[in-house]
Amino acid sequence: MRREEDFRTVIAQWMDFSLPELLKRDIEVPFEGDLIVTIVGGRRAGKTYLMFQLIKYLFQHRDMDKRNVLYVNFEHERLRYLDARDLEDMVKVYYEMVLPDNKKPIFLFLDEIQNVSDWDRWVRRVFDQKKFRIFLSGSSSKLLAKEIATSLRGRALSRVVFPFSFREFLMTKREEVKGENLKIMQYLEERGKILGYLEDYMMFGGYPEVELQKEDRIKEELLLSYYEAIFYRDLVERYSIKNAKVLDLFLKYMLSNFSKYASVSKAYNYLKSLGLRVSKKTLLNLQKFAEDVFFLFSVEIFSYSIKRREQYPKKVYCIDTGVLKVFTPRFSENFGRLMENMVFIELKRRQFERRPVEIYYHKSNDKETDFVIKEGVEVKQLIQVTYARGRDEIERRELEGIIKASVELKCDNLLIITWDYSGEEELKGRRIKLVPLWMWLLG
Repeated sequence: MRREEDFRTVIAQWMDFSLPELLKRDIEVPFEGDLIVTIVGGRRAGKTYLMFQLIKYLFQHRDMDKRNVLYVNFEHERLRYLDARDLEDMVKVYYEMVLPDNKKPIFLFLDEIQNVSDWDRWVRRVFDQKKFRIFLSGSSSKLLAKEIATSLRGRALSRVVFPFSFREFLMTKREEVKGENLKIMQYLEERGKILGYLEDYMMFGGYPEVELQKEDRIKEELLLSYYEAIFYRDLVERYSIKNAKVLDLFLKYMLSNFSKYASVSKAYNYLKSLGLRVSKKTLLNLQKFAEDVFFLFSVEIFSYSIKRREQYPKKVYCIDTGVLKVFTPRFSENFGRLMENMVFIELKRRQFERRPVEIYYHKSNDKETDFVIKEGVEVKQLIQVTYARGRDEIERRELEGIIKASVELKCDNLLIITWDYSGEEELKGRRIKLVPLWMWLLG
């Protein structure tokens, strides 16, 4: 009887709920196999709507009755401060109210499950009983298959949800961008159109709800509200952070240094100059928390030496360029850095979707390469990003940087991502491929 009335209300609301119109995401989630599926990603990136997409598939293609599908969002105002024992009330109330067909599988979709204390113990037990097919979502990296509690490891399959990719963004514009249509875009009129969309995507990012708005002012208000929700719900409340002012200034310092070196030491000195007393250990924890909730990401220098990787500053990136617009002065002057942030997020998306690779940057003396893609012990690709519309805008230092990395890391797969220039260069006996950002994002 602990929380039965709360669950009665929530389950009754679910049974009366009609699924909204959905834009299909480019994320494949398997229904076959005896595994727990975890859907992980940042707040407002689309985890809930992906769950709705899966539920709709069950209704339309698996002849599943709604009685055998239970969706519960643990951010519902009546479901605060739950623990694993309360989930027994949820199941009891579900069976009493709905009377599912026991001849068919029962699907549980548990949204933002990290809000329930000791949820993994309960999930492990009911999973072992083979009563339910379980789909979980959460805005914490601790739900990734490799990070999930030891008791569930080997039983869980993860899918990571980011804001819209550029391909998904174009789908909201009803633009077809598959196969042969990529060739059509080579023509000037189509390419101009796609570049206009790309600039819009860069300005306001890929959060689904933001993309559906027509007015720029509303988009910016939504982006600010997302930051506030991440700040208070995902960080201050979840990690019991007492000094919210330090957290706010630290995050904004990191955001202002996107696609640049942003060491904790520099952040410490900055906060100290403002008269704030805070330890470097605290700032390291804040950075880890921001990464755990998929808000900020950091990239280490490439080195086989762990000590060297630790000694050098990391480069920092944000989950979405729209958020950067809200907090970054002279936003429109930072096209090169914005492009680099977009490339990183797409690399991260592909890292989770396809195969495990590691992402680094390379620096040797004054020469730098933006991204080193490593698979196993082998460096697979080197990537440089530049805001170049033509060959004459590509600086020699960018070519020399990737060539130097190529020699040192013994990698011949060299790519420069431009704004709108394609071609090939040969320098010091090595070939460099140049590809426009829009083409690379769609490829």
